[in-house]
Amino acid sequence: MATDSERSSAEAPASSRIDLSTVPIEEPEGGVFTDYANIVNLDWTLYDVRIRFGELMQVFNEADPSWINQHGVVLEKAAIRVPWHQAKNLCQLLATVIKNYEEINGELKEIKLPAAPPAP
Repeated sequence: MATDSERSSAEAPASSRIDLSTVPIEEPEGGVFTDYANIVNLDWTLYDVRIRFGELMQVFNEADPSWINQHGVVLEKAAIRVPWHQAKNLCQLLATVIKNYEEINGELKEIKLPAAPPAP
């Protein structure tokens, strides 16, 4: 195992590190991809975490396409891979913003689906 001295000599000097707060943000020519998701799932490898975004929605039954004959599906919208360190950073960012949200608006609780209205 490397000593502290060996580790410090192998590491790039602090002056070569990039301060991301000072790096300009540029938008691609075609704009930034945006979408909506109400379902999130994960899979991972040794190298990265893939965050999969989907939308739970109702679709018509093809055999009988009516309002009554619908079923739920998850439409996968996007999958974003990030390295493990960025996944941890994302976790910390989300924990902080959720904590702040709940301090202002109250605790987020499990949501419940209301019953359908009676048929006319």
